Formats: sequence, structure tokens, C-alpha cells
Amino acid sequence: MSQSLGFIYFYPKINYMDVSIIIVNFNSSGYTINCIDSIYKFTKDLNFEIIVVDNQSKPEDVKTLESHLKIADFTLIKSKENLGFGGGNDLGYQHASGNHLAFVNNDAELTENSLLQLLHYSQSQPKVGCIGLKQVNEDGHPFKYSFRQFIDLKYHLFDQKKPVKYYSNLYNSDLSEPFTVDLVSGAFMFFKTEAYKKCGGFDPKIFLFYEEMDICLRLKKQGYITQYYPKSTFIHYMGKSSGNVALKREFTVSYLYVIKKNYSTLYYQFLRFILILKYGIKSIFKPKKHLIPFKIALKGGDSLRFSMRAKG
Repeated sequence: MSQSLGFIYFYPKINYMDVSIIIVNFNSSGYTINCIDSIYKFTKDLNFEIIVVDNQSKPEDVKTLESHLKIADFTLIKSKENLGFGGGNDLGYQHASGNHLAFVNNDAELTENSLLQLLHYSQSQPKVGCIGLKQVNEDGHPFKYSFRQFIDLKYHLFDQKKPVKYYSNLYNSDLSEPFTVDLVSGAFMFFKTEAYKKCGGFDPKIFLFYEEMDICLRLKKQGYITQYYPKSTFIHYMGKSSGNVALKREFTVSYLYVIKKNYSTLYYQFLRFILILKYGIKSIFKPKKHLIPFKIALKGGDSLRFSMRAKG
């Protein structure tokens, strides 16, 4: 991660806001400050605001953000509880005034004027409700899941191709131009505010994971499409805690909730049965990794009672 860029960013208040950029922070102010500085370094020729939501971080982490207010112009909202990804982002949205919304992970770093490109593209595509960007790691290697298909019954039963191969075959294309996808990564989601509002925004009940699948499903039901924009790139440093058992459990918790919420009861029960078989077999060989998801799928019902939020 690069050091703070060292510039002072203050802009006059304006009446018309093109883009509201919403960043959620949780005990990682260094990443958040780096993200803010990269936005100011590269974003030109549009009116924007930055809203940082702190999800009940440690006092010293909050103080670091407060100190950066002397250097960069952004709104800092301090939540009294950890609202998770969806709740934190939606709290930021409640303070936003832009015609477009950019939900950006705090461990993202802009490397070009991506927001202006997305703004112009979104304005030219009335049916596009959400756009995602190409993300690379700090070594420049692209992530496999900047976009992907819905993880639905069809995916489990018939077609588990990696996203690039799946969409290359679907469109018979090298995917160098913007194209429609089922969903884009939650690390960078660019919405028309009208579309975000119409579909109901991020579900605050989802603490972590599968928020992008949930909201893109609801966008589709409202007649909007989601597209991937490969002409611009950002760096995603990505948290290193993905191996945590509690986080792996949260994957299953959120996934079952999203399926039950967006599909029929019969569809949900059939998919849950598939997960029981899948995790049941895998837990024999790797119990530490798969036993807890197996138990959650087996019990069914309201999966959110197993969420990190419920246990917190």
C-alpha cells in the first residue's frame, strides 16, 4: 500500500453532486486513508463527495481518521455498532446526495480517473443500474471474481465454469468491451442512485458476503442490468483474514439467507439439500473447514441466527 500522498484536499461546497463515494472502515484506517487519497489524486472533472462510515472501530483507529479530516475533505460517520458491510454502506447512503453512488472497499486504490469513465458510461446506458470494475492485486494480477454468474441451482447442478470462461463462451467474445453479467464484486459497485433506491439498497440484515448477489438479483427484478466495465482498473489489496473459520461460516449463513429471500420455498429447500450433500461429504475429509457449514445447512430455518452479528 502506498503512503499518504501528502496533499491537502478542500473543495467548495456545491449544489449538484455527480457521485457520492461511500467507504466503510473497520479497524483499518491506513487502508481507508490510502483509498481516500487515491480518489483525490485521480478523480477530475466531476463533482463528488466522500462519505466514510466507521463500523465501531477501536478509538485509536477513529482518531487516525479524524486527524485525516485536517488534510482531506470527507464526511465521517461514526456508527455506535458494527453494522457489517450492507448496514454500513446503507448508513452512508442515507447521507449521500449524489446522482450516482460508488460503494468502494476501503482496501481499494484508484489508479486512474475511473469514476469519470463510469459516470459517462452510466449516463449513456439508461438500463444499466450497476457497474463493476476490473480489479487487480498489488502485483497487477487480475482477480478471478471481479464479476460472476449467480450461484444458483443451475450453477450447482450444471455449470460451474470460472466467470471469464463462462462469459467468453456466452458472448463469443474476448470481453474487452463492457458486457452484462449477473453480478459484480462488492469491492467496487457503481450505481445510479435511482436504481439503488428502487431495488431497496443493500440489505442491512446481511452482515458479510453475498450482498452483491442479493442486490443484483433485486436490480434485475426491477428491470435494470448489471455490467462489467473492463476498460478501467483499480487495485484491491484485499483482507488477509479470509481463512478465518467464523468468516467461512458467514459465507453459508449469508448464502442461505439470500437464496431463501429471493427464490421460492421449494427452490430453497432443493438447493439446501444439495449443500447438505456437498458439505456432508467434504466434512468427512476436512471437518474444520466444512463441518460448521454442513450443520448450518442441515438445520435450515433462519440461517441468520448463526451470523457473526447475532453472536456479537
